[in-house]
Amino acid sequence: MLALTLLLASATSACGSDDAPASADGPTKVTLSIPPVGDSLPVYDAIAKGYFAGEGLDVELRPAANGATTINALVSGSTDLALVSYPSLITARSSGIPVTIAAPAIAGTEEYASGLYVLADSDIEKPADMVGKKMATPSLGSVGDVWFRGVLLAEGLDPGSVTYVEIPQANMAAALKAGDVDGIFQTEPTLSATQANLDIRLVASQKGPQGLFATSAKFLKDQPGAVAAFRAALAKAVADIEADPHGVATAMMPKYTKMSAEVAAKMRLPQYQVDYDAAGVQSVVDLMVKVGLIKGSFDASDLYQDVK
Repeated sequence: MLALTLLLASATSACGSDDAPASADGPTKVTLSIPPVGDSLPVYDAIAKGYFAGEGLDVELRPAANGATTINALVSGSTDLALVSYPSLITARSSGIPVTIAAPAIAGTEEYASGLYVLADSDIEKPADMVGKKMATPSLGSVGDVWFRGVLLAEGLDPGSVTYVEIPQANMAAALKAGDVDGIFQTEPTLSATQANLDIRLVASQKGPQGLFATSAKFLKDQPGAVAAFRAALAKAVADIEADPHGVATAMMPKYTKMSAEVAAKMRLPQYQVDYDAAGVQSVVDLMVKVGLIKGSFDASDLYQDVK
């Protein structure tokens, strides 16, 4: 558990302020649930460099849970903000659960290389070769699960022609080596560990929106200034990362997680997002409808609101 106590700005905006005046009421306290992985790097940078402090926020970090549990925590108010996957939020919204986007977080890129991995001697050479095989995904309805189904659909193949097996990322390498599954959806930091211990090969990578900082509709309505301040602090941290990605990772990951500086210096990093990619998220929504993971589409623009 990490906490910062700082002075609250009397007014905050999406751009933020380097000289935030104090408020008589003190800082705005918010709880934030994140996993100790590279996806959370902007949060660690914003804490260490006082960006949350400068925006008048007192941020308390809490351990991340799985998607459904985290969504429930947001709605119940036991946490205010949380890093979750887009499929988790989309599934919740399609079911009428009042959650929304506090801030964009990450997108997949070729360099990040999250995607389908197989043993080096596997006969799977392209996504279409997954048909009839068993694929491991961290959870059903997750980024990996949706991506698997999407690439099959793009090839004109039945997304249901693959057996999807729910396996925690930390256990995927063992399952692949044992032959329990034919392919795995891996991302950092587990991917680097798997590659260090097992001869695997990338078949195809996932690109586009992957993660976001979610909040409840109630929190957004009651605390729009806190959400604006959160976005502003993250934007400063993302600028730091863009200027020196592995320098920031090497400094921050060992400080806030169990990751060594050596691993942090080599880890693949996603694209950290500040601007909301409505078109990219809409493609995820529509894909989830096509593959039967949600019943109906909706306007992805409704997931994100400008705040002051």
